[in-house]
Amino acid sequence: MSLFRLNSSIAQRRDCALALVFRRPRERHGKRRLAASLEERAVVELCRLMMDCALEDLRGWRGPVVLVPEDRDDLDWARSLPARRPDRPAPVTVLAQGAGNLGRRLERLDRALDAMQLTRRIYIGSDAPALKPRHYRRVMAGLATHDAVLAAARDGGVTMMATRRGWPQLARLPWGTPGLAHALGAACRRTGRPTLEIPGGFDVDRRSDLATLARALRGDARPARRELHRWLARNRLA
Repeated sequence: MSLFRLNSSIAQRRDCALALVFRRPRERHGKRRLAASLEERAVVELCRLMMDCALEDLRGWRGPVVLVPEDRDDLDWARSLPARRPDRPAPVTVLAQGAGNLGRRLERLDRALDAMQLTRRIYIGSDAPALKPRHYRRVMAGLATHDAVLAAARDGGVTMMATRRGWPQLARLPWGTPGLAHALGAACRRTGRPTLEIPGGFDVDRRSDLATLARALRGDARPARRELHRWLARNRLA
């Protein structure tokens, strides 16, 4: 499934990159709020299935694709991920996030992509599998008229963040809190970056999010989403 209409002028741009910023699914590594109520093996499997959904979106992307694992030790593993369709053999860029909080890591990533002349950049995580093609289309359309587009999550965070002019300083923003989307939008506007905020659905942080996720995925035709929905139902988490 293509993420955009064939006549989308933004979709055809070779400088519009889709970057997946993520942690490698492994035990005792990430999603600690979920681990408080699920067995560790279930958390790892859930993270793996959500990662498959994000990779499914990358394979539907026609522009440059960037994989950004948290740890440098995971670079070779990230290069093995199926982030491109076989009939679209364009290279996939793989970069490590490096040290610091998420804001600092995104600042570093943004400078690297800017140096590669990828002037339009869309960042996603691996924990928002309910994102649909319409979210991507709205973000891409928003970049035609705004310097930044934020897909705000229901919990006050963001599920997607896109820029065509780079970000303001990010390190001091309240990452991982309900005030992030507001703070990020305010920082962009203070630095002269017209910013569009759109509804971005939700990400998965707590067990209570899983029933919402199952409802959102019911009837979704995308293969990775179907597999995730089956897993939720099989484990009585729907």
